[in-house]
Amino acid sequence: MDTDLNLWQSQALAALQGVTEFLPVSSSGHLVLLRKIFGWSDDGGLVFDTVLHGGSLLAILIYFWREWLAIFRVYLSWSKIDNRQSTIENSYYLRLPWLVLLATVPVVFAAPVLKPILESDEIIRNTSITGMSMIMTALLFLLAEYRPRPAAPDTKMTIWHALFIGLMQIVALLPGASRSGWTTSGGILTGQKREEAVRFAFYMAVPAIAGAIVFQTKDILAMQGSAADPAALIGGFAVSFITSLAAIHFCLKFFRVHSLRPFAVYLIIIGLLAIFLK
Repeated sequence: MDTDLNLWQSQALAALQGVTEFLPVSSSGHLVLLRKIFGWSDDGGLVFDTVLHGGSLLAILIYFWREWLAIFRVYLSWSKIDNRQSTIENSYYLRLPWLVLLATVPVVFAAPVLKPILESDEIIRNTSITGMSMIMTALLFLLAEYRPRPAAPDTKMTIWHALFIGLMQIVALLPGASRSGWTTSGGILTGQKREEAVRFAFYMAVPAIAGAIVFQTKDILAMQGSAADPAALIGGFAVSFITSLAAIHFCLKFFRVHSLRPFAVYLIIIGLLAIFLK
């Protein structure tokens, strides 16, 4: 593996990535800070990063297997529409893939254009930008939580809502700006229930993480003489998968009764620490 990380450091990064990929605290920001604090290498590691993303992607696919099966059933007409509840559920599962696809379109166009800037250590990948992005994310959480509540308790997601949430995902390309946090906040701002906004953010993670894997794989294939430590890769995948599963489950339970405010306070503290960490 093109990195100076030892085995236990690699597993620590895998655990951190798996947890923070879904908690609204920014995986990229925490990885930058962990490497900075302990002086760990940030050189290369594309193979390892791709494997970690694979673990997180598998966790989403397995955790939400019922939802994926429901979508297939609706589109293949396996389930009958025999009552009002079934009609509502079928309508939801018919629309869901298209809403996720639409919400993904903005970042598909923006990511390749912004990629050279976002990967620049001098411009973007530093603790100051990471800290400011974390504080900006915290302020967004507070805005979402203190927004005026919609008159209707259950606001149906429209294509415009999905597009708005997708635009929020572009900002989340910044290190320190949580993807799940920005997309969840976007859902809340459009009138979705907090738990449903979190769930839709996780659905959006499937094409987002899959796209990241594709881009990373292309870069890996273009590399010359890239080697990988099998033990680090297997261990990293397993740790990322397990911690991702735990993080998804925790978030869905937590946000049924709690708000984003605790995470806002946490990000402000960590963001300030990052800004003053030279």
